[in-house]
Amino acid sequence: MKTAAFTLGTPCAVIEKGTVTQMPVSGLRNHLRCSMAMASEVGERFIRLKEAVGFDEAFANMSADDDYGEEFVAAWDQSQKDLAGGTLGTLNDLVAMVEQARKGWEATPRKLLVVAVEGKAVASGLIPVDWVLGA
Repeated sequence: MKTAAFTLGTPCAVIEKGTVTQMPVSGLRNHLRCSMAMASEVGERFIRLKEAVGFDEAFANMSADDDYGEEFVAAWDQSQKDLAGGTLGTLNDLVAMVEQARKGWEATPRKLLVVAVEGKAVASGLIPVDWVLGA
């Protein structure tokens, strides 16, 4: 029996405020506000540096850098505006969820992506398809 390939139309679910919403994977972008600012190269560099040396030192080093300091400060300012506006993650987080959904869909037994939103925290995981679709 041939099974459907993963597409952005593959179903997933979002749980928020006690409500489960089923949608295609492509709908995550409209449902979960994402910031592109910290998904930039300088944003990723900051995150890696922060993990190694801590927030304060990473921020000081990145903002004072002659090559990309100005770009970092602009990305940082935009990311703070995004967070104030309700952003729940970065575009990279969304891409990681799509990849997680693809791996689940291609697994045996097949699994669906479920994203849970609790305030400003977002978690994702995979559940067996038959739990949701009765397949």
